[in-house]
Amino acid sequence: MLISSRGRKAEGRLGVQRSKRLAGSVLCAAALLGCGNSGSDSTVLGSQPWGAYEVAVEIRPSPPHEGHNEVVVIVSGEHHRPIYDALVSVRAQQTQPWVQAIEDGHVGVYRRAVNFGHGPTVTLEVQLQRDQDPTGVLSFPVSLQAAP
Repeated sequence: MLISSRGRKAEGRLGVQRSKRLAGSVLCAAALLGCGNSGSDSTVLGSQPWGAYEVAVEIRPSPPHEGHNEVVVIVSGEHHRPIYDALVSVRAQQTQPWVQAIEDGHVGVYRRAVNFGHGPTVTLEVQLQRDQDPTGVLSFPVSLQAAP
């Protein structure tokens, strides 16, 4: 307790400061929860092994549609540790050139908008390179919804 010549006023100010800090903490927590991915806005294509690594792929929006969609590639290693120094490229049609995904921090997440073209299904290909490991290509079938 803070002892002051003003007594109650000092104690009252501490209560206001605590209330402000608590309100700020609650607002920050609410904002973080609002930014979380509930899973309903992305389509999970699953995961596949690439050597000693695990590669998971998601597409946004859900369901994926003809045209451009965001592809999220998550690369993890032993004990689910993020692999953040890989070179990840993607394409949705074999006639398209590979496009490099952008690393999203040092958390093993790579993102890229990809043109899925037109048609009911495509095969998303993910190309991975890291250090001296051989280059790998993984394939993920995708069902598309017609463009609105």
